[in-house]
Amino acid sequence: MDRLRRITMTSDGDGAVVATNRSGATIAIDPSGETGFTPVELLLAALGSCGAVDVALLMRKQRDPVGAMRIEVEGEKDDARMTWLRVRYHLEGEHDPAKVDRALTKTSEDLCSVSRTIRMSAPVEHVVEP
Repeated sequence: MDRLRRITMTSDGDGAVVATNRSGATIAIDPSGETGFTPVELLLAALGSCGAVDVALLMRKQRDPVGAMRIEVEGEKDDARMTWLRVRYHLEGEHDPAKVDRALTKTSEDLCSVSRTIRMSAPVEHVVEP
């Protein structure tokens, strides 16, 4: 895959947006969140999904694969920006804590481009919870 990432969007006069990626998948974006994701919710989804992919990959490489996991992403928004963010991973089953810590550190510091991009202006915390 090339380095350029691109999506196209269409918007109606009320601010509702449909984003389409290169494979044709779409997602609805709605400023009120009534008929789609809000832009901030999309940011949270991008952060959580990026981390989930990386954590699963790293745990598999460490021969301690995760089964299903539930990811919660939360943060606080002031008028201008998100002031903090937290990604909580709820891993199914028992896992080596050292391997989990290694996966979270590598995800946060090296692999998750969404987290690394956001971290430039807002702290991002990756934590595992039961």
